[in-house]
Amino acid sequence: MKKPLIALFALTLTLPLGCSSDPDEPPNPLATRDGFCEAWADSACTEKVLDYCTAQEDDCEATQKEVCLDLVPRSYSSVNAESCLGAVRAAYEDGDLSAEELGVVLHLAAPCNTLSSGTSGDGDDCSKDSDCNTADGFMCVIKKGAAMGVCAEPEVVERAEDCTGAKQVCEEGYYCNDNCVAYKKTDTGVCEGDYQCKPTDHCVPSAEDPEVSYCVERSDLGEACTADSDCASDVCLPETETESVCVNTIRLGRNEPLCANLK
Repeated sequence: MKKPLIALFALTLTLPLGCSSDPDEPPNPLATRDGFCEAWADSACTEKVLDYCTAQEDDCEATQKEVCLDLVPRSYSSVNAESCLGAVRAAYEDGDLSAEELGVVLHLAAPCNTLSSGTSGDGDDCSKDSDCNTADGFMCVIKKGAAMGVCAEPEVVERAEDCTGAKQVCEEGYYCNDNCVAYKKTDTGVCEGDYQCKPTDHCVPSAEDPEVSYCVERSDLGEACTADSDCASDVCLPETETESVCVNTIRLGRNEPLCANLK
């Protein structure tokens, strides 16, 4: 009487598992954060980079993998990995990096800003974009003066319309002050934070009265800076061990500080 059961058990052992993948199909090397950063390092250490920075390929790749691991969120998602790697390779391909390309390789600017599966869902609290599923188009929408926001697909609001909803952001050229209003004027606009100023301005205390701040132009190319937000180009790079300047492009060379990350 037990023979049918034994035969059935034997048959189940020979059947393929329903969720198994093709054993001949190689694993996706970008599926893990570690694998992605190995691919990042390979994309960054181009022939021009090795030549201009007088770097060895193995050293360059080891250093760039560490750079990548410091940048990429632990909640890494591979959905948009290939577009990011393409941007990294394009940035380093010719040895000249524009402000946009520097944003990619130093700060995970678009298209490398969508590499997180997040730890918070739609409408959940967040403090930064990587808390959210950026791979699916969610970002952390933080209202003025708040330390926390919510993960959401931003709802763009037009000029003069109410923008108090947790997921609402104003269209380009405006900021939310209960309603979407125009940015403060350069030099004369009293401000509480950078969010009230044009993208080319930032909010700084007055020299005459530090308790009052105005929207003033960000530093121009070649001018001293201490942070990216000081610069109109959004890129502040070290020139010496103690001084940094605003740049919108750099050319790699043995004396270029960025080469320290490439060898």
